[in-house]
Formats: sequence, C-alpha cells, structure tokens
Amino acid sequence: MIYTERFKNNPTFYYGLSIAASWAGVGSLLNSITMTQTYGIVPSLIWSAANALACILFGWTVHKLPTLRDVMKASIVRYIIAVMSVFQIWLNMNGIQVVFSDTSVGVDGGTAIAYAVAIGFIFLLLWRGMIRNILTDSLSWIAVYGLIAGITVLAFINSGGEFNVMGWGLDTASMQAGFEKAFLLLPGPFTFIYFYELLNYNDANEDKTQKVNMQQSFTLGGLLFGVYMLFAFVLAFVNFSAELNLIKAILISLVAISTLSTFIYSNYIVFGRNLGLVIDAVAVVLWSQFMDLGVMGVWVLVASIRQYLVGAFILAAIALMIKRRGNEKNFGT
Repeated sequence: MIYTERFKNNPTFYYGLSIAASWAGVGSLLNSITMTQTYGIVPSLIWSAANALACILFGWTVHKLPTLRDVMKASIVRYIIAVMSVFQIWLNMNGIQVVFSDTSVGVDGGTAIAYAVAIGFIFLLLWRGMIRNILTDSLSWIAVYGLIAGITVLAFINSGGEFNVMGWGLDTASMQAGFEKAFLLLPGPFTFIYFYELLNYNDANEDKTQKVNMQQSFTLGGLLFGVYMLFAFVLAFVNFSAELNLIKAILISLVAISTLSTFIYSNYIVFGRNLGLVIDAVAVVLWSQFMDLGVMGVWVLVASIRQYLVGAFILAAIALMIKRRGNEKNFGT
C-alpha cells in the first residue's frame, strides 16, 4: 500500500523503470552478447546505443506528433499491434527456456518455468492491471540492476584475468550489420500498446496519480535502459561457470518476465478482459509451434515486420496533422 502511494505521488521514476523493463525483452542481453562476439565491439556499441535511444525517440516523436496517438486508437491498428504482442510473448518465453537449458534446470525445466510465468501473469494482470504492471516492472527492474552488477563482478573475478578477445568490427560487413540491426530496433517502442496506454493513463488520472511530463519519463526510461546495456556489453568479454550460468538465467528470466507481463497486459488493453484472456491463453498454448525459432529468430522476424508498420503509422499521423491544420486554417478564414 505504501509503495502504491509513493508511485501515485511521484510516478516519473516508476514510469521510467517500467518503460525500461518493458522495452528490455529477453533478447537485450542475449543478443548483446551475440552481437559483440559475432560482429565486434563497435557494431555492438552502435546496437546498444540504438537500444537506449529507441524509447527516447518514441517519447520525443509522440510529443511532437500527437496525432500518432489518434492513429494508434484505430481498431485495425490496435489489432495489428496485438498480433505483434503475441509474437513478443513467444519471444520472451523462448528466452526463458533457452537460458535455463544451459543450466542444471535443463530444457524441460526451462519450458515449465516459461509456461508457469506466462500463465501466472495472465491471471495476475486481470486485476488492477496498470498499477500492478508498473509496480511489478519497477521492482523486477531494480532487482535486475542488482543481479547484473553482481554477476558482472563475479564473472570478472571468476575469469582469473582471462577474457574473450574481441575485434573492433570495423570491416564493412560488420559495420553494416551493426547499423542494420540498430535501425531495426528504433521502431520497436512504437509497436508497444502499453506505452500509448501509459500516456493515456497519465492524461486520464483515474487513479488520482500525479500527472507528469511523459516525454521526460520516456527519456529516463531510455537512460535507465542504457545503464543496463553497458553491463550487457561488458558481459560478452567473460565466460560463465555453471553457478554463474544459473544466476545469469535468473537475471535474464527477470528481464523476460517484465516484458512478457507487458505484452500479456497489452492484449487486455486491446481486447478487454474476457477476449484478452482467451487470446493470451491461445498464445501460450501455441508457443510450442514457435520454440524452434529461438530468440534471435523470432526477434528478427518481429523487427523486420514492424519497421514497415511503424513507417505507415507515422505517415498516417503526419497526414492527419496536415489535414487538421488545413481545417483549422479554413475555419479561421
């Protein structure tokens, strides 16, 4: 109760934590390590910078182009984005399964944990969804900082001074991969129904939560995520013992859970409690058909589709803004 009141009285920091936690996704750590080890230091840093910039860019764009929120209220747009939410549910369930498969828990244990988490949040978020999601995101993200700082220190101690050797990745192919994957990241927040709902929640003030500058909240969310990405980048240079691998699995699962809960809640936002419950349940049931794609496979699939969707949404918002200004000018004359 005290935690809830603190949030209502000064929500900016909690919004920032929830934005960072929702945006993170299971791929943020796994893909960061893969980027560094596959393409080199510079392409990975470009990708990491885009990760932090994405939420900041979203907050700025929505502030400068408010008609984008009107476009996102259209039923057809929300249904399209809801389909993307289902893929994000699968992506984060895949991540939970993958990280535990390399530990003593094993693939079957990781699969069971992924199902348990998804089903648990499906029912948890039926009640008091928005505040519940913000507060669980905030708590889990604080725990993520503690875990990732701890595992970084322990991994460096465990390495005994032996680190993975990385190239700078300045060749044309590596730099191209870095910029291409960075570009794929930037449209991501624009497909998060939850982010638009945060804006609506701040405007409506139905829970008597203090109204704040949401552009600042999204900037804070991006910066908080940037701190996390620095740790993720550093972890590519060390190897993990069996014990640290289990701690890493718990860390990545916390990140995955934060994002998973957001997309489960997004379907309640779009479809309402009853139909949203059915869609979330069907998504979990169908997950077994998409396990084999892995984390990077599902991420690339989602990222490749959403760039075109977001481009269309922004063009529609610009057209709507021009039309409204034209109507206001004609009305004025």
